Amino acid sequence: MAELQGLVERLEQAVSRLELLSEVSHRPPENCGELNGVNGGVAPSVEAFDKLMNNMVAEFLKKSKILAGDVETHAEMVHSAFQAQRAFLLMASQYQQPQENDVTALLKPISEKIQEIQTFREKNRGSTMFNHLSAVSESIPALGWIAVSPKPGPYVKEMNDAATFYTNRVLKDYKHRYVPSFTDQVFS
Repeated sequence: MAELQGLVERLEQAVSRLELLSEVSHRPPENCGELNGVNGGVAPSVEAFDKLMNNMVAEFLKKSKILAGDVETHAEMVHSAFQAQRAFLLMASQYQQPQENDVTALLKPISEKIQEIQTFREKNRGSTMFNHLSAVSESIPALGWIAVSPKPGPYVKEMNDAATFYTNRVLKDYKHRYVPSFTDQVFS
């Protein structure tokens, strides 16, 4: 649970950076050699997202792989959704803000990944790992924070809170028979 809170805080920090970059990108350019304030390499917001993926998402994948089966399959879908999110963030860091109807098309890959994750959970209601799948499915819409304005932090927290019900169920179900991989996956 603490790691989920950490994830929310990191997402909120990334959002704050993106909001700052958005404000900066609407100012007239001061240096033509820079791209959205970045001179070579990737934008700080993308670097922050990469850290999130290399730490928390990688840990989640590792713990999910131990559980195997439906949880591992679901985790790979989550990884794919985060990769789509990174691609969007990278593009957003390199170009001016598009028209609203173009944004919808650009967000479609992320939206499709979210839908795929939620559909997988629904198709596996009989799974012994249904609560694990539900925790992820309830929180994954947080990737939609990109489309929330002006400040998506409360939206991300709301998605985290939605998952808490299921993470608590996993913890309760395995309270008397500590199975490290089950509870570790919740905390990742």
